Amino acid sequence: MSSDKQSAKGGVILMVTTMLAGMLMGAVCMQTVSSRRSARSGVDGKLGEVLRLVEREYVDQVATDSLGELLVSAMLADLDPHSNYISAKESEAANERYRGSFEGVGIILHREGDSTFVGSVMEGGPSDGLGFLPGDALVSANGVDLTGLPADSVVAALRGRRGTTVSVALVHFDGRADTIRVRRGVVEQNSVVCCDMLDDTTGYIMLSSFTSASHREFRDALSSLFERGMWHLVLDLRGNPGGAFESAIGIAGEFLPGGSLIVYTEGAHSKRHSSFARRDGMFTNGRVSVLVDENSASASEVVSGALQDNDRATIYGRRTFGKGLVQRSFTLDDGSMVYLTVSRYYTPSGRCIQRPYTDGTDEYYRSYMQLLLDEVYADTAVASVVDSTPYYTVHGRTVYGGGGIIPDVILPYRNDPSFVYYNKLEATAVIRRAAFAHVRRNVSELYEKYPTAEAFRRKFTTSDEMVRSVARLGEEVGIAVDEASLAKQRRLIGNMFKAFVGQSLYGDGLFYTIVRQEDDDIKQIMQQ
Repeated sequence: MSSDKQSAKGGVILMVTTMLAGMLMGAVCMQTVSSRRSARSGVDGKLGEVLRLVEREYVDQVATDSLGELLVSAMLADLDPHSNYISAKESEAANERYRGSFEGVGIILHREGDSTFVGSVMEGGPSDGLGFLPGDALVSANGVDLTGLPADSVVAALRGRRGTTVSVALVHFDGRADTIRVRRGVVEQNSVVCCDMLDDTTGYIMLSSFTSASHREFRDALSSLFERGMWHLVLDLRGNPGGAFESAIGIAGEFLPGGSLIVYTEGAHSKRHSSFARRDGMFTNGRVSVLVDENSASASEVVSGALQDNDRATIYGRRTFGKGLVQRSFTLDDGSMVYLTVSRYYTPSGRCIQRPYTDGTDEYYRSYMQLLLDEVYADTAVASVVDSTPYYTVHGRTVYGGGGIIPDVILPYRNDPSFVYYNKLEATAVIRRAAFAHVRRNVSELYEKYPTAEAFRRKFTTSDEMVRSVARLGEEVGIAVDEASLAKQRRLIGNMFKAFVGQSLYGDGLFYTIVRQEDDDIKQIMQQ
C-alpha cells in the first residue's frame, strides 16, 4: 500500500470515527426526547440522514451506495485490522478461495502490458489437450475483443457456469490464427502445490493456503509419501496466508494423538471453544519439521503453534505474521459480506499470537514492516519478544506469544550484497518475463524435447545466453547490470529461469520442485 493510500485510509478512518462519536452523542440526546428510541436506531437514523443529505445537497453527483460501502469499510477498519467488508462481486471470489475451486476454462493467464497470453494450461482442466499452448496471445472470447482489456475483464469473459461453452480466438507465436471451443467446467485449485521426496526418507509438502479441501489433499499427500518410505516430513508453510480454520484443525490433528488440544478460541460474545484431535493422526511418529516465515499467518500459525506447543515438530524459519483474530462471515441482503472479528485464538499453552493493534490499522502494518527491517539488519538471529509472559509446551519448554510464532530454529535472512541485484530482478518479474519469452519462442521444441515434467526437470539446463537475456531485460526496465552479482548469483538466477519455464509447460508442482533445489532454508533443515 502506498503512503498516499495509507494517509487517505487513515483520514477516512479518522473522519468516520469522529462522525460516529457525534452520532452516538446524538443518539444519547435523542433518548432524552423519546426514551423508546434505542441508541442503535439513533445511529441508523443518523447514517441514513447524512447519506440522504449528501445525495440531495452535495456539490457533485455521488453514488450513495458506494459512499455507504466506504463508511462501512472504514468503520470496520477502525475496530481491528482484520474485520472488513467486501462487495457482492468480491464475495464470490472469496467463496472460490475457500472452496479451492471455480468454474471456468482452466487457463492461467500471463499479462504483458495490456496484452493477455496463455501462461499455462491447468492439467486435467477443461482446456487440457485442446491445443492451447503457453505463449498464445488471446484475441477474443465469444466475440468479445480481449485486446487492451484489464485482467479482471479478461477473466470475466473466459469464466462462466459449468457446461457452457466459450469460443476463444487466439494467435500462436508463429502467427497462426486459431479458434478453440471450450466447455467450461469445475477447475480445482490444489492447495498442496508440491509433494515430493527430498531424499530416501524425507518427504516434502508445500501448502499454499487453507481451503475447505486442504485436509483431504494433505491426507492424500501423506499417503503417497508413506508409500515412498517417508519417516521425516518437511511441511512448508512459508507465504501461506491462512484460510479455512477447520482445515487447519484437521491437518494439525494428523500429527497428534487423539484428544490432543490443538487450539481454543474465546471472545467477549463467544464462549471458550476448544478444538481437539478427534482421533490418532496419520503421522504421530517420525520427525516433523515445519517451515514458516513472516508471511505465514492465521491458519498457518494455528498449525505451527499447535505442533510447537505439543512438542510434536521443530519450527524453522522466521517469526510469523501474528494474526490471532478469528473472523466470522455475515452475508448481507445484497450479497455483500462482513467479516467480523468474533474471538481470538490461543495455542495449547495459552498463547495469543496476535500482534498489538491498539494504535490503529496503519500503525499495525507499519510496525510489521519495521519489524522485518529490524530483523534483517539485526546482529543476532534471535527475534525480539513482544510479550515477555512465558508459556510452556507439553514438555516444559518456554515459548512466547503476542507477536507471531517464534521458530525453534531461526533461519536468518541471507546477508549478501549480491542478492540486491537478484532481488531487483525477481521483484520486477524480470526473470519470469524472460523465461516466458523463451517459452513463447520455443514452445513446440520444448515439448518435443521434454515430453514430461520429469524429463524437463532432469534434462533442461539454463544456458549462459538465457541468463544474459535476463540481464538485458533488466536493463530495459532500468536495472543496471551488476556483473559481479550476476556472476555470483548465476546459479540462483538460472534455477529460477528454469522453474518459470517449467511452470509454463507443466504447472506449479514442477515450479516448486525446481525452486527448492536452491532453497537454503530446506538445505539447512536437511543438515540438522
